[in-house]
Amino acid sequence: MNKKICLSISLLLILTTACAGSTPSPTPSNSRPWIEEEVTFSFGSNELYGILTLPTGQGPYPATVIVSGSVNPSTGARDGASAQYHISHARKMVLSGFSVLRYDPPGVGRSTGERGFESLERRTEEAVAALQYLQSRPDVRPDRVGLWADSQGAWVIAMAAAALPQDVAFIISVSGSGVSVVEQQIYSIEAQSKAARMSEEEIAKAVLVGRLLVDWQLADPVYRQVNEADARALGDGPWTSFLALVYEPGEITPAEGLQKGIEILKSIQDEPWARFLYLRQLYMPQLESTPPEQVAALRVVVGQTLLNDPEEYLTRVRCPVLAFFGEDDLLQPTAKSAALYEQYLTGAGNENYKIVVIPGVGHSIGLSTPGYWEALSDWLDHLYSE
Repeated sequence: MNKKICLSISLLLILTTACAGSTPSPTPSNSRPWIEEEVTFSFGSNELYGILTLPTGQGPYPATVIVSGSVNPSTGARDGASAQYHISHARKMVLSGFSVLRYDPPGVGRSTGERGFESLERRTEEAVAALQYLQSRPDVRPDRVGLWADSQGAWVIAMAAAALPQDVAFIISVSGSGVSVVEQQIYSIEAQSKAARMSEEEIAKAVLVGRLLVDWQLADPVYRQVNEADARALGDGPWTSFLALVYEPGEITPAEGLQKGIEILKSIQDEPWARFLYLRQLYMPQLESTPPEQVAALRVVVGQTLLNDPEEYLTRVRCPVLAFFGEDDLLQPTAKSAALYEQYLTGAGNENYKIVVIPGVGHSIGLSTPGYWEALSDWLDHLYSE
């Protein structure tokens, strides 16, 4: 049955993502209804490290892979509080009889490989490797392994479910987005700027530079016409030189273009109106650490990710889906995303999905959000009820 549920709840939590890193408990104590096991599994030439949390009863069990949100591209790291969020999630989901695997991406924690930017396609392959590892274990039901993800990871698990309909048993999305990566990024800049009570002119500057950042990373820009119009309306400013670099760079090498872009962005990174572009925190560390010889290749990978649109794969997801959204999310457009999830899943012929919109809550939805765990555990308890 198709369901769209609104819970009368209000709470704002700290934005969280997570990694596997934690000291495992090799055996259960009297107060712990779980066992935790350190594991590794292959992903290409890398060995990824994870922790598998299992019920203490007799298996085999249904299972879930936790797929995290975005990672800082310059460090590949997630903070300790974020790690604890997924640790707690895994241990809580065990109460519904599920084994839960959380893992570190390449180059993070004990996982081998190089850390840094990963395309959504690469992250999907990574999640599938984790899922297939679980399917290979004798204590796991191979036909009942699903994927849980928050934020950026929601795109990843939907892509996996569309690509491997026979392998992905279910997906649980928390604060995912039903719009394209590009649209989500521009929405977040504008929504956060408005929430901070910036003036219309300040918001226009932030959105213009945000769209220019998008087009700078694409081989075929998508915002040229509106950007040129907005730049004319704002008059001369740092966006003027950025506009020229993006659309009329002249005879310069990719490395020279990168350096010019860095200089422009440095000149505005501390402007109050640029606060939600996250230039100093996100863009500058990545841009300044990019080797000149990798500029062209990275642009291709980033461009593919920016143009990612859930319509391409949510319309092919037929496994059970549970999707949570915070009504007041400033990082993605909840009303539109929830409507698109319903539209795309219905179009896929999916008759087993549930959409939960939580009023008064932003992007951060966690175990202490009233109503979240109750809805999740009830869904899990009925998923394989016989």
